[in-house]
Amino acid sequence: MLDHRVECGIVSRVAFKASQRERRLQRIQLSRHQDLEPFHGSGVNCLSLDPIDGRYLLSGGADGGLCIHDLYSDIGKIKRTCKAICKLSNYSGGTASLAFSSVHWYPCDTGLFTSSGMDGTLRIWDTNALQQVDLVRLSDLIFCHHVEAAQPNLLAVGFKKPWVVLADMRTGSACQQLRGHEGSVLAVRWSPHAPNLLASGSRDGSVILWDVRSARTCMATLQGHKGGTTAMTFLPDGMQLLTMGRDGRVKLWDVAKRTLSRAHSGLACCKSPTQMSATQEVALLPSGHCLLVMNLVRKQPLQALSGAHFGQANCVLICSETLEAFSGANDRTILWWTSCGDRERALDAYQDGMPDSWSDEGEPF
Repeated sequence: MLDHRVECGIVSRVAFKASQRERRLQRIQLSRHQDLEPFHGSGVNCLSLDPIDGRYLLSGGADGGLCIHDLYSDIGKIKRTCKAICKLSNYSGGTASLAFSSVHWYPCDTGLFTSSGMDGTLRIWDTNALQQVDLVRLSDLIFCHHVEAAQPNLLAVGFKKPWVVLADMRTGSACQQLRGHEGSVLAVRWSPHAPNLLASGSRDGSVILWDVRSARTCMATLQGHKGGTTAMTFLPDGMQLLTMGRDGRVKLWDVAKRTLSRAHSGLACCKSPTQMSATQEVALLPSGHCLLVMNLVRKQPLQALSGAHFGQANCVLICSETLEAFSGANDRTILWWTSCGDRERALDAYQDGMPDSWSDEGEPF
């Protein structure tokens, strides 16, 4: 019916695509035919998908492990396991240990990526050599960082001190401090459509919006979450901001009006920073061992996905092109989620109908 309305011009193609994204992501499920080669020997803390082709999945572990999976490997097979093409085990970087807290691809080149960790360093990496090419050293634990897409050399860093640090990749040094929080900064995010607009969340519970060009302290301070704001992400249009906190709540904010649009409770309380992901229609949230689906178009209860992790889920991201998702957890696994239920069922049926490879031809009775 909807396809017919699109053909007749009653429904725009933009609205049709949005409705299909909502429908598919609302039914996302664990893939039975696609997985990733195991690598991490400890919890998976962070994920990043390359923004050029959506082909390379970068992950950072609690044991200092870095890994890049090629999501295009073994294409054409009924059951495929994507290979880890770059591996770095137990990286110490000159310290006793390094737990990666955040990893991000360089926005316009898969030849570089950045990482930050509990050793207080922000590192810039050559992807092909899997070697560090530069670093910015801060005085304390780093909980998060994010790269500005419009100005790829500018990074925002949240760490144990109650302010945000802006670092310049060209000089390899911190160039500005944004002061306004009263606790450690646990989450930072650049707006995808408003250059120089930055959001940060703190252990004091506040959410602050910054214009990094302005001499003022901040644009707005929102009353985020009791106990601390642990995760945030802008929706793709940049007009709304989604936040999570230690109070077990998720909140959707109108950035222009600086008001709360919606809130849900019932999430598992997580003290450490986490990573969530959202399209314009649906968000995926880590909560305990589960992933929760939040419909951003309709006011529906949070929906828990079945078949999730055996340990605390730390991070999740959605590929906007394929509408697939990936999640990492303390059980050392990265799970692959698919919104193509029809394809999964077709592969199940094909696999069930395949002839048994066992044969007794030529064998004596």
